[in-house]
Amino acid sequence: MVSKIFYFTGSGNTLKLAKDLAQEVGGVELVKISYTMEFDQSDCNVAGIAYPVYCFGLPNIVVNFIEKVQFHKNAYTFGLASYGGLLTASGKLMKKTLAKRNLSLNAGFAVRMPGNATMVYDVPKAEKREGMYKVEQERIKQIAATVKNKSNHTVDTNLGILGSLASSTSGVMMKKINETDKAFFVDEKCNSCGICEKICPVQNITMIDGKPQWRHKCESCLACFHWCPQAAIQSGKKTASRSRYHHPDIELKDMM
Repeated sequence: MVSKIFYFTGSGNTLKLAKDLAQEVGGVELVKISYTMEFDQSDCNVAGIAYPVYCFGLPNIVVNFIEKVQFHKNAYTFGLASYGGLLTASGKLMKKTLAKRNLSLNAGFAVRMPGNATMVYDVPKAEKREGMYKVEQERIKQIAATVKNKSNHTVDTNLGILGSLASSTSGVMMKKINETDKAFFVDEKCNSCGICEKICPVQNITMIDGKPQWRHKCESCLACFHWCPQAAIQSGKKTASRSRYHHPDIELKDMM
């Protein structure tokens, strides 16, 4: 039996969930989702898909993965969502996308983690973040028990019918997500370290004359924004006064 968790992450929240679950379950390989990865995963008969909730739905790169990946025909498949505020019905979108390819979603889990949409709101205070981390540890143990037994589990959602309606609009909102980087710029704190270029999961950043240039194929994961050691990357007028965030248990080398 080959067990894998395929993950996409920007702040490290989703990678933390994937790592903790892999440790609890045991014998699980972690695979980073990318546009250049190997989509033939037909040896995998326990497959987890870990992702952050974007615009009430799924990141484009995760949708692309679901539309192309090949699992074992009898694979036990589950989703694992990291969300900062509104989970809505993103897991149901995953189930629907898999169903189009005659693949099943046996379970859909969700864990609330500190939000990183700093263009919209500031990072939660330290006390609140610590509370989320404690809840995450207990939640992962519960999820691991279900995965170990390959049990079916209702897809986690919130907000009821409103959540479903919100998620139904996700596809429209995500159509122009690749161009969100047009609002990015660097201020005088940029020291040309190049970490933003290296950490981008879709190679969307090129260093030109020592400064990052975004190429408009952005996934809006904000890895460049939050992992910049100088907090030099900005978007609009409000981010300069707001905090940066990445999960304290995830290191830069993990993201690379």
